[in-house]
Amino acid sequence: MGQTVTLISIFVVCCLSVVQIPLDVRSRHLSRGATLTAFVATTTVIGADSAISGSIERLVTSFALTMSLGGAYFLVNRISQRSLGLGDVLIIFPLTLAVAYQGSERVAYWQLSAAFTGALHAVVMRVWRRESSIPFGPHLLLAALAVLVAGV
Repeated sequence: MGQTVTLISIFVVCCLSVVQIPLDVRSRHLSRGATLTAFVATTTVIGADSAISGSIERLVTSFALTMSLGGAYFLVNRISQRSLGLGDVLIIFPLTLAVAYQGSERVAYWQLSAAFTGALHAVVMRVWRRESSIPFGPHLLLAALAVLVAGV
């Protein structure tokens, strides 16, 4: 994979983070339009790279991981909407696609990082402010950005 694709993916996730993090922190909602735009941009970039480089297998693997992880998040949302919002489910799609295309093993690092920082944040907020929930979108975004940047 060319470094250009990685840099474009980092740019897309940075733009998404600038829009989504303040929104999620303030209102506990994520912009579906911004998420859809990021998904289309990521799909276009990795699709073009895959066609040019002939790495169709990596593209298929990335989409399979994206659908699997998105399905798992959707299932959690259906079981308990208070634990994970639909915005978090939707933001999984462009982020997983970007991370998985860089390397499918990176998806595990990303998810573990997001879960760890989210759990730490939840414990601190529970003790400090007695809050029972946190916005999870920022953890997904920043962990994906960290994994993408680490791959450069």
